[in-house]
Amino acid sequence: MPRMCQVTGKKTQVGHNVSHSNRKTKRTFLPNLQTIKFKSEILGREFSLKIATAGLRTIVKHGGLDQYVMAKPVSRLSEDMAKIKKAIEKKIGKPAAPAKKPIARKAPARVVKAAATKAKK
Repeated sequence: MPRMCQVTGKKTQVGHNVSHSNRKTKRTFLPNLQTIKFKSEILGREFSLKIATAGLRTIVKHGGLDQYVMAKPVSRLSEDMAKIKKAIEKKIGKPAAPAKKPIARKAPARVVKAAATKAKK
């Protein structure tokens, strides 16, 4: 598996070491990856994830692995996280998506005024 965070998608980057004389040599910048086990309360099992420390902060902010996975659309998740989301949805029963209402757009005020003045004439 590549050196990539499963939450944020951070991966190895390439850049230069720049010396005092401005010579440039190639170098790599590695993400601060940690292997951490998260317990899914809904599924009742642990998942071992390789995540960057920024990804850890994101999961903690959402209140845990289950809440983070359910808050994100599948298109924004890595393959492993999408599998976890699918398992959680299967366990709890997928909630019905709310029906989308068409957006009622108002005409700008200048258009309304112009129409009103034409109607008076």
